[in-house]
Parts: sequence; C-alpha cells; structure tokens
Amino acid sequence: MYESLKGKSVLVTGASGFIGPRLVQALLQRDAEVSTLVRNSSQGVSPGADKIVGDLCDPDSLSGVCKHVDVIFHAAGYAHTWAESSQEDDRLQWSVNVNGTQALLEEAGRAGVSEFIFLSSVKVIGGDNEICINEQCNIPPETSYGRAKLESERGVLEAGHRLGMHVCNLRLALVYGPGVKGNLWRMIEAVRHGRFPPLPETGNKRSMVHVDDVVQAALLAATSTRANGQTYIVTDDQTYSTRYIQESIYRALGKRVPSWSVPIFVLRAIAKIGDLVSLITRRRFVFDSDAVEKLLGSAWYSAEKIKRELGYRPKRAFDDAVEEMVSHYKGQRA
Repeated sequence: MYESLKGKSVLVTGASGFIGPRLVQALLQRDAEVSTLVRNSSQGVSPGADKIVGDLCDPDSLSGVCKHVDVIFHAAGYAHTWAESSQEDDRLQWSVNVNGTQALLEEAGRAGVSEFIFLSSVKVIGGDNEICINEQCNIPPETSYGRAKLESERGVLEAGHRLGMHVCNLRLALVYGPGVKGNLWRMIEAVRHGRFPPLPETGNKRSMVHVDDVVQAALLAATSTRANGQTYIVTDDQTYSTRYIQESIYRALGKRVPSWSVPIFVLRAIAKIGDLVSLITRRRFVFDSDAVEKLLGSAWYSAEKIKRELGYRPKRAFDDAVEEMVSHYKGQRA
C-alpha cells in the first residue's frame, strides 16, 4: 500500500521533535522526496531530507513552502498539558496549534497539496477515562492544549472539505520509544535517582503507543482513500497501570522493584501541600493534585476504528521498548 508514496514530494513539520525524524526516515525508505519545515536555517534535519524555512507563528514566512508538495504530515506543535496554564501558554497554544495549522492548510490549498495528515492528541477528549473511550466520545477537553488541538482538528476537516484535499486527524495516545521526552523521560530519571515514590497498584488503565506504530498509522492515513475526512485514535492496543510502567522501568534500569508502595492517602496529602506551595509561589509545584490524579487515574482509549478501517496493526508494546528507552536515556546522560 505504501508504494503510492514512491516519488511523491512530502513535507514533514516537527521533524526536529520525537516523531518527526522517525517519519522522515520511513518516508525516505519508501523513496519519497522529503522536505522538513524548520523555524530557522540553523536547525538540523535528517540525512537525505531537504530543509525549508518557515515559522507557523508567522503566516507570511510560509509563503511558497508547499510549492510542488504532494503530501504534508503535520507533526509540529506546542505541547503543554497541565490542567492550569499561564496566559502565555494559552497564547502559544492558539498561535502555534490553531493559527499555525490553519495558515499551513491555506498555503497547502493554494499549492494544490493532495493529502494533509494531522498528528493530534487524545487530549482533545476530556473526563476521567475509567471506561474505554472511542472517537464517538465528545466530552470537552480539560486543558488549553486539548482545546487547541480540537480546534485544529476541526480546521483540518473543514479545509479538506472546502479545498477538496484528502485530510485525516490522528489522535495519539502517550507516545513512547527511544528518545522520548516528557513524562516518561522524567519518570526514568526519577526512578534511576531514587526520587520517584513506589506507587500503589490501583489497576488504572493507561493507553500508549510506540513511535514506530505512530509512523505506521500516519502512512496508512496518507495512502488509504478510506481515511479521507476521518479522525482516528491511535494506541498500541494494550493498557498499562502506572505501577506496571514503574516496575518495568525499575527492571530495565537493573534496579530491584520495591516490595512496598506509598499509600494513596499519603500521596494525596503530599499533593495538597504541593497545591499550597503553588498557590503561594504562583509557580506549579512538581508534585500537586493534578500530577497525582494523572499518575493514579486512567487514560484508556480504543484503536478499533483505525484497525477496522485502515488495517492498522500495532507491532510494538511497552514491554519490548522500555529497555531501548532506558539505554537511550543512559546514553544521553553518560
């Protein structure tokens, strides 16, 4: 199926991030002609890819960036998912994720781009995910990041209809793999240095997805006519409790898994202290109620739609990826 990408001109945004480089390499392996959009000429790009300079926050700088482009994979964005955010964070969410995506869509329309694949997030769905959530769920997002991503999705679908462009939104669960940053990176670092309390087994269910399977989903979305105008949740089709993730990291680090855990009521009591510190200092404390609920709560999503409609089949699971993640982390910290 991916043969249809051979010889096509493809533009990838966010190529200096975590997902972008993997996507670029997969496209090059399929003999696509790949360009990457970067904010300034000093940014490096993957070997074999061309560099195009343009800033999503500056629509004028995007003029001509889609010339002769057939397919766009839009993976760039501003990520900040705390329940509380500053006015500057909110401004950047809208400027980059909404206005920037819309500006790129308009430029793509003027250039005659045929496919536009948007890498979104499951954060567009709010609420406590104690049940498995699918694409039919329309609970409003709880964060400015989720709201911005949802508005971006709407813009993608509207532009696809208005411009006659093949478009697709991919709502990604928490992405993992070697080189991952964010919460998983911080958890590995905290466990390695003994700063992460042993969590209780609450049986919570968290969905994640390996970066290689994100690439698989993106390629399917671009090459399957059935994906046009659709929105899909992408996971590795597994669920993990936070305690399970923590134990896996302990083992990958060669550390003994603690036989004890900190009781939930103690964690929540400490979090209340963190809330108070945040209130006094007006700066978010590393361990507050929002952080505890993220650790102990569920974020459970279904990938059945993309499996059924596009033939997506996740090939990786956290168990077989955690060692390479830890190995990459140690290499970065050596």
